[in-house]
Amino acid sequence: MVSIGVLSLFFLVFILLIFVFSQGLEFSGFGANEVRIIPVKGLITMEGCGGCLLSGISQCAQVPVIKKQLSDAEKDPTVAAVMLDINSGGGGVVASRELMRAVRDFDKPIVCWIGDVGASGAYYAASACDYVMADRNSFTGSIGVISEVLHYYDFMEEWGFNVTVIKAGDTKDVGSPYRPMTQEEYDEFSRKVDLVYIDFVRDVAENRNLSFEYVEEVSQGRLFLGSEAAEIGLIDECGGRDDAILKASELAGVKGEPYVNEHVGSVSFWDLFFSS
Repeated sequence: MVSIGVLSLFFLVFILLIFVFSQGLEFSGFGANEVRIIPVKGLITMEGCGGCLLSGISQCAQVPVIKKQLSDAEKDPTVAAVMLDINSGGGGVVASRELMRAVRDFDKPIVCWIGDVGASGAYYAASACDYVMADRNSFTGSIGVISEVLHYYDFMEEWGFNVTVIKAGDTKDVGSPYRPMTQEEYDEFSRKVDLVYIDFVRDVAENRNLSFEYVEEVSQGRLFLGSEAAEIGLIDECGGRDDAILKASELAGVKGEPYVNEHVGSVSFWDLFFSS
């Protein structure tokens, strides 16, 4: 006859298992031996984005989602380190900086691996990792800022269209597509772009322990192959994805084979239709 104590023990274990699976946790052995992989794929944005209808995989790098994933990994006692799996040409200035800050402030070892592309805002974020790796043929760098203003006043004039602009404030319609930009307005726009560029260079220099002057000299918006980026100090080493996972494990002091958790970002069925 099974005692009440044994039945109580089974009941407690059952309740514990329900809690574990409801929280999306996995058993990976004792101690912190997990390397959690967090993807940074596509346009870096603060906004919502769509995804594949069949797989539900997100088609952009949503910074609030990635920050939540980093926070979860930081709090999880089984996670020893994180590897950011990057394949992105960048994104918005503010979104990229927010992601860079989240990476920089992460308390556990974090390694970035650049796949096909990790450029502009994506490199900005990667530069804050404890260790940056890329394939020797990856495209990276592109430390620069671009702003484009579309003008179609010539087209409108040719086809007989006209727009009347009523404004209060001389510069309220700066960048308007309905008229040419004055030299003074162009100079002001350029000044602001230069200020953003200076912040970009300064942060990369700080993250990579390089001088501002050096980063400014080698960057200038240039794209580099992974092998070239390693030579000039923009990344630490060329290697494959598995090499980056092992490096993250090594930095965390994991003994033996690490448990690799592929943390795939996904969106719900409803998100595909109602994402902003």
